[in-house]
Amino acid sequence: MDKTARCGGMTSDDTPNDTLLGLFSPTPGFVDPSSAVDNWFLDRPMTNPLQQKTESLVAFCFPNAASLTPGSKEADAYNMLRGCLAGDNVRAFLHEYRHYHAHWPLVHAPTFDPLTATLGLVLAMCCIGAVYSDRVDAKDVRWLMDIVRAAVVRSSQICKLSQAEQHTGDLFQLTPAHIEELQSLMLLHAIFLWHGSQKQRQQVREEFGTIASIARRAGLLRPLPRGHPNSSALHQPGPVTGDEVNTWNWATWIENEKRTRLMCDILLLDACSTIFFNTQPQFDVHDFKIPLPADDAAWEARTAEDCASALGLRGQAAQINNVSGSRRAKQLGIEEALQVLYGAGHGRFPERATNVFGKFILIHALHNQIYNTQRQLLSRGSVSGTSTPPDGSATPPKAINEQAQQLLRSTFNALDSWKKIWDTDLAIQFPNNQPRTGFCRDGVHYYFLAQIFLRNSRPQEWAAPADLRCRQVFHLLKQIRNYVASDSAQKGIDVGSINTVADDYALADLTLNMRRLFTPIQDEPASATPDPQYVPPRYPNPAPLASRSTNSARNKYPDQ
Repeated sequence: MDKTARCGGMTSDDTPNDTLLGLFSPTPGFVDPSSAVDNWFLDRPMTNPLQQKTESLVAFCFPNAASLTPGSKEADAYNMLRGCLAGDNVRAFLHEYRHYHAHWPLVHAPTFDPLTATLGLVLAMCCIGAVYSDRVDAKDVRWLMDIVRAAVVRSSQICKLSQAEQHTGDLFQLTPAHIEELQSLMLLHAIFLWHGSQKQRQQVREEFGTIASIARRAGLLRPLPRGHPNSSALHQPGPVTGDEVNTWNWATWIENEKRTRLMCDILLLDACSTIFFNTQPQFDVHDFKIPLPADDAAWEARTAEDCASALGLRGQAAQINNVSGSRRAKQLGIEEALQVLYGAGHGRFPERATNVFGKFILIHALHNQIYNTQRQLLSRGSVSGTSTPPDGSATPPKAINEQAQQLLRSTFNALDSWKKIWDTDLAIQFPNNQPRTGFCRDGVHYYFLAQIFLRNSRPQEWAAPADLRCRQVFHLLKQIRNYVASDSAQKGIDVGSINTVADDYALADLTLNMRRLFTPIQDEPASATPDPQYVPPRYPNPAPLASRSTNSARNKYPDQ
């Protein structure tokens, strides 16, 4: 069968349910992180609401289709894309996107509308959904990824805005459309890393600095300032005062949470490139002034009232369904949480101060610190004993080495603190062996990986080429998964989603298949309706914690 036929093929097993994404119901008392995605096409008067959208998607990738020479390479690619997006394929790909959403809840599914969303975001989601679809094979998806990413970058207004203002260094305002553009770029970055060929991975690694620069200059490392017409009180630093109940607006909260999750996604991809590919981090984690992501129950809520209840704005009793979250109306700031982990202040990290997604982000931030510290220790200036210049303008190598060693000791203590709050909160937030669906809710494996990086570091590992390092780290994760699975079974704890990663992922073949990393979720019926009163905001312009210091663990694999 030729490629065009495969792209446009249909299989009975891949037919969507009556709703676009018929998803499994959440476990009683828990929130399914992907269940809100199943109503994107309910109550649509059109027989085929995506037909016109599909034509626009093709035109987005090939704006000059009418001038293509028949039989040319571009004309063939145009026809192949039409085949890939023909019939009910777009609907099916978006249906399959739910699998990725369960692992990485970046898009606000309850209010996302494929018919009004930017074309680049819909196409990026289609690429990811295609990974889980039987209608195209993995090789065809990689071809589609190249077509879509080229179109997204070429059409990106925020990339053009960034380039136009690059010489000034000024910040610029992000509109909702800009946020969707960045979401599409991050989704494509992820699929290029975890589903791409070696060439595709290298491409996005080399270009990630541009995204990091855009994020900084767009002000994404900080919440919108107080007084901004679209700022959210619950995304500002400081304790909850009580006034937030009267001023809270769901639409405004959603837009600010989108910013937070987008920047956290950028941080995670930066850290993953460091962990798996020996890439220099683009960010200093202490520059992050944004809060950690809100609880799943609030993010996946179908109505404003359900969201307010999950946040605790309707009282403690109304939070009964927010079992797995922190139950905080305002999440800890990333910088604040890291300071606590590193021993600032006195006392200890309170129970249930963070949700599992927040802990996943914090352990990745610690990995960036480990990388920087190990590189500092291994650098020539730290070990050569070179004397200090006569004018005293440089820090003596011995002093640099002592500083790095002190940071290593502090990082051991931070890891120990992280593990203690993971164990304590897991028993509270996921009682009775409740499942932790999603890769981003499974941070304990990265704790053990961090311990290995700190205790068994060798210069050649930190200098290994990207793809060799990728194999090394996935081999370590395979060993860690076996340990965690055994230990969890003994303790009656859910093993999490990382345990479902294929044993040979990134080991047998360096042309990757993301479906074997972020594995599909299980389908069960779901029923709910989105809030019809949600109105997106209009944009006129484009409790303090104490901490403790603890001794580091002694074993290679401390008790989970």
